[in-house]
Amino acid sequence: MSTTRTVALARAYAPRTCARHITASPSRNRRVRRAHRAIDQGRDANFDTASADTSSSSSSSPSSPSSSSPSQATVSPNASVPSAFVDFFRQASPYIALHRGATFVVLIPGDVSKSRETLENIVRDVALLHDLGVRIVLVVGASDQVSELTKIRGGEVTFVDDYRVTDDVALQAAMEANGRNQVFVQALMSRAPTVNITRRHRDGDGGGEREGGPGNMVATSGNYIFAKRMGTVRGTDFQLTGEVTRVDADSIHRRLAQGDIVLLTSLGFNAAGEVLNCQCFDVALATAIDLKADKLIVMTDPSHMPYNNGSSSSLSSSSSKTVERTAVPRFLPLRAAEGYLADAYSASGAAESQDASWRWLHLNYSMDGSKKNEADEDVSSDEKGDDYRYDGGDEREHLFDSMRGVNAHISRFEELMERGLSWRVPYCPQELCLATFACKAGVRRAHLIDPTISGSLLAELYTRDGIGCMVARDRYEGTRLARLTDWEAIKRILAPLAASGTVLERSDDELIDEIQKGYFHVTERDGNVIACCALKPCVDADDSSDESAYEVAAFAVTPEYRRGGRGDALLEYAENYAIEVLEATRLFLLTTRTADWFVHRGFEHRGVAEDNPELPRGKRVLRGRGSVLFIKSL
Repeated sequence: MSTTRTVALARAYAPRTCARHITASPSRNRRVRRAHRAIDQGRDANFDTASADTSSSSSSSPSSPSSSSPSQATVSPNASVPSAFVDFFRQASPYIALHRGATFVVLIPGDVSKSRETLENIVRDVALLHDLGVRIVLVVGASDQVSELTKIRGGEVTFVDDYRVTDDVALQAAMEANGRNQVFVQALMSRAPTVNITRRHRDGDGGGEREGGPGNMVATSGNYIFAKRMGTVRGTDFQLTGEVTRVDADSIHRRLAQGDIVLLTSLGFNAAGEVLNCQCFDVALATAIDLKADKLIVMTDPSHMPYNNGSSSSLSSSSSKTVERTAVPRFLPLRAAEGYLADAYSASGAAESQDASWRWLHLNYSMDGSKKNEADEDVSSDEKGDDYRYDGGDEREHLFDSMRGVNAHISRFEELMERGLSWRVPYCPQELCLATFACKAGVRRAHLIDPTISGSLLAELYTRDGIGCMVARDRYEGTRLARLTDWEAIKRILAPLAASGTVLERSDDELIDEIQKGYFHVTERDGNVIACCALKPCVDADDSSDESAYEVAAFAVTPEYRRGGRGDALLEYAENYAIEVLEATRLFLLTTRTADWFVHRGFEHRGVAEDNPELPRGKRVLRGRGSVLFIKSL
């Protein structure tokens, strides 16, 4: 339909829609008739185009809501919902259910909050998380703004070991900057959608009462952070700088249970009634630990993230801005994160410190999980095993394991501080130090997310692969490449399954050979191997192969650890290893007994394996076994 005809029809129908109240003149009637003739002449030629463009032309067509009845709308028979929206929503649905009721502590440091546009985007996504049932504690820093206000007022900006020396001028600046941020965030959370957005689903008298809703979100704040003066440290008097001692976790939990978002700043309070300027990283860490949060999320510049370049020397300090732009690892097991920090410290050239405050970091482990300066003849010779992301090692000691029952009257964070522990490691990125320490102290997962990417918070939490870097102490922790000394344990696990025909029987020599080639991976708990699997390439005798496909074989979990999620964790580890290390695009398996379990986890049935055209090139099938082929695209 041409623009001229559309405009003519719209203008003609404008008076006609109110004909009950306005008497149409003869000239108006002639205008309407001319418009109808113009439409009738071009209707046949433009029918398909008009159908395809219903949404754009409905406002000017006779059947559109604006030109006839406001309660009616036309839908093209060829209309379709955007596939990207549907695909994302379907992919996100299991994560929506998984995160509902979970407690997340979200940290927005001062270098991020200084950009009002970035802060607004993050707060909008935080509000959406709240609507999806997540319990949110939002910590907003203001360091850059405090420095700017201090300079404006003629004060001096001084930092020692990443902590501000807070005099009276700096404290006034801190209160003003944090107050501005608090009011700005609360205003954003008070925003409601327009009536046009909600009219379709909320008009009418049907349905029950609905609590809350857009515009009813409450962001509450209070004196939840307790602190003490830092005092004089190594000759520096920090004056009104505070050191977080504990968090009023009970009060925060009550607010979260009421459906509020708890908003915290870097200001703390002491028993003398003083306001102290704390560091937002300390506030977020103490809150996550004392709340036993499910996640600690740090919105941080990519230059502060670990990089998958085999070395952390390009990121030697938390203030460094010169970073080699390589891939950020999507997942860092706890030992790998510790190895990254250890390598960053070693790369700084500093002598090994005797400072016991960060003894929680095991510096005798490198990024690949192996012990430094100690030969280990049993480590697999596969060079790809050096990728630090996928060597979880044995399960590490929880920071509270030796402290349980020490003092039931103080908080978890207080216990750690009383032991003299500090989460900062010299010459290491403080964001990764924070995430690693939090996971060792009981937080299940920590995420480092780039705030400059719009929607990055949602993409990290509601997609399978995410968009940031996750540090975790569970799931993959304890999963690693098999060593030669593991062969007897693997044999014990596979023996009953081989006897029942569930897996192929392997001789000792075959098993040892596959371990030495780096095919086998194991999950270890308390020094014992409890699960195993193999990722085998497809290589035939003539060296023809499909390098994009790997076989999942010898997948087994000991009976006492089944139904505890160990199999899921091992399979997810194997999939990530296949993607990131082996650069595979497909996994396949041949099975006779365990089809349902793998189908439920995304593998597709492709029929009998023998002579199957979809069988990856180079894979040979044992005839007569009756194996069925299953394939999963990665």
